[in-house]
Amino acid sequence: MLGVVVPFDQRVAAHGVFSAAWELVEVDVSIEEGSIIRRLSVDDIDVFRRIRLEALSHEPFSFASVFGDWVHLSDREWRQHLDQPVFVAFLSGQPVGMVGLRFERARKMAHRTRLVSVYVRKDNRRTGIAAKLLHDVTEHARDRGVLQVELAVSADNSAAIRFYQRHGFVEVGRIPNGFLGHGTENDELIMVLRLARERG
Repeated sequence: MLGVVVPFDQRVAAHGVFSAAWELVEVDVSIEEGSIIRRLSVDDIDVFRRIRLEALSHEPFSFASVFGDWVHLSDREWRQHLDQPVFVAFLSGQPVGMVGLRFERARKMAHRTRLVSVYVRKDNRRTGIAAKLLHDVTEHARDRGVLQVELAVSADNSAAIRFYQRHGFVEVGRIPNGFLGHGTENDELIMVLRLARERG
């Protein structure tokens, strides 16, 4: 597998969730032995809270939300965030990374989903976990009948753009000044991965 997540200066999405703009250094790696990726259930709020708050704390420039937005959420609010899929990578039983999906609810948009809330712990980068997370959430979307996976990435994040292109994503648009924060402005690229229909 190829790919490793590296922090980048600022990636703030206008829609209020993390723009899936991982900065990925393309190197030859294998999935770290013993890693497991699974979807969280509503009973996994402690795991979700731990990895999400870690992400917001360790990578404050990488998310539209900030630590203070989430740290005081009630258990009910954490469970509500798990209404849509959140996948977590575990290593030796400990959460080390996450990716979320946001499915469109309108009937004419039900074939689409967005990649959000991407994070891999620094010590577990360069292991292939990021690429495995991307693969697993994409397959989950395919199983749900999704035909199009979308993400937002900063136009200056060339490493991430190349990684997504390697995995079949193509650029379909650009939003000027889509990312604002910490005194910087960057255009937002919209990328799409088209998934083949299942042949029955």
